[in-house]
Amino acid sequence: MNPPEGGSGGEAMTGRLVERARAALGQLRRLAGAEAGQTMVEYAIVAALIAVAAMAAVEALGGGISTVFGNIVSSITGI
Repeated sequence: MNPPEGGSGGEAMTGRLVERARAALGQLRRLAGAEAGQTMVEYAIVAALIAVAAMAAVEALGGGISTVFGNIVSSITGI
C-alpha cells in the first residue's frame, strides 16, 4: 500500500528518528574508549536499527490496519 500523494509525514518522522539515533551514537562513541564501550555502542546501534524498522513497519501497515478495523466497526454497527 503506497502512501497518499505528497507523503504522509512518516518519512520526515523517520528521518528525525535516524538523526537523533546518529547523535546519540556519536555521544556514545565519544564516551566509549574501551572494548566494553564498543559493545555498548554495538547494542545501541542494534536498538536504533530495530526502532527504525518498527517505525517503518507501523508506517507501512498503519493504513491497512485502520481500514480493517473500520470494516469491523461497520459490520458490528450493522448488526
